Amino acid sequence: MAPLPEDDFVASLKHELEKTQKSATEKGGEDLSHRSELNKRLLQDLWEVHNQFEEISVHLTIDPSQTLFATFVEYPAKWTFRDVFDFGAVKTIELHDRTPGWLGETLRFWYYKTPEGKPHLRAIFEWSDGESYHRYTGWMRMMSQAVLYDAPETAVSLHELHQVLKDVVVKWYASHIDRSPDAFVAHLKEKYPKGASYAKETYRS
Repeated sequence: MAPLPEDDFVASLKHELEKTQKSATEKGGEDLSHRSELNKRLLQDLWEVHNQFEEISVHLTIDPSQTLFATFVEYPAKWTFRDVFDFGAVKTIELHDRTPGWLGETLRFWYYKTPEGKPHLRAIFEWSDGESYHRYTGWMRMMSQAVLYDAPETAVSLHELHQVLKDVVVKWYASHIDRSPDAFVAHLKEKYPKGASYAKETYRS
C-alpha cells in the first residue's frame, strides 16, 4: 500500500520538531563562562562570611559544600578552587544558619529565567515566622523572604551586590551577638521588598 502524501500537519510538525531540536542544541551549548566566574565570586564571599561567623561560634553551612568546590591547604582560611568542579553548572548557592532559634534563616542566590526567557540572578534572605499546626500535615514552619537583589545575569553589579551583602551580613552577625533575631528580621522587612511566603514541615531544616 502506497504511503499517503504529506499534508500540512506532517510538514508543520516536522518543522516544529526541527526547531525544538535546534533550540535544545543551542541551549546545550550555552556559554556559562560568565556564570562560572560569578559563582566563584559568590562562593568565595559566602565562605568568608562562614569563617567570620565561626569565629563567634556560630555555625553556618554552605551549599554546594566546600568539599566540592575547594581544596584546602589549611582549613578554613587557606584554599584554592577545585579545577574539576563545574562552577557554571551551579544554579543555587546558599548559606544556612544552624543555630537553635535561627533555624531556617538562609541567604540564597539562584538563577532563574523570566517569562521572556531572560536569565536573572536573585538574592533573598529567608527566615521562619514561627510554627502553626495543620490538621492534615501536622506542625508546619511558616517561612518568609526578603528580596535583596535581582538583576539580569549579564548585568549583575558586584558593587551593588556587595553593598547589600554587607548590610545583611552585619545585621545577621549583630543578631547573634545580641542573641535575638528580632531586630534583624525587622530590618529585613523594613528595607527590602517582600518575597514569597510558604509553609514547610517543621522537621525540615
